[in-house]
Amino acid sequence: MIFDTNILIYADRGVASAKELIMNTQQRSISAVTYMEYVPFCRNKKELATFEKMLQVLQFTIHEIDHGISYHARQLVRQFALSHSMEMGDALIAATATAQNELLCSSNIKHFSQINGLMLDHYQPDEN
Repeated sequence: MIFDTNILIYADRGVASAKELIMNTQQRSISAVTYMEYVPFCRNKKELATFEKMLQVLQFTIHEIDHGISYHARQLVRQFALSHSMEMGDALIAATATAQNELLCSSNIKHFSQINGLMLDHYQPDEN
């Protein structure tokens, strides 16, 4: 399962169901885009080190962006930017999930629901 950036942020903020979801998933991955989106949420080098250690300990795969993913993301932006406000990061994450044939887990399914062929899991955080 590929986790969208928002799932990692929920887990970092202490949302128990997000932590449980990550811990109970056997094959964990993120797009390189998610890594790049998450790092600015770290307030210092210690938090960045903690994030990177978590990725290592939980054996997350980080999927790099290759030519095929870039091309597919460009097509998604062309198709959905004007009608659905598709942005670059979401297009790259969706294209990565499609290329890897993995389920994408996100709380923002409106960013992805219009994409044919994308396997999508809607995460809804618990109310704390």
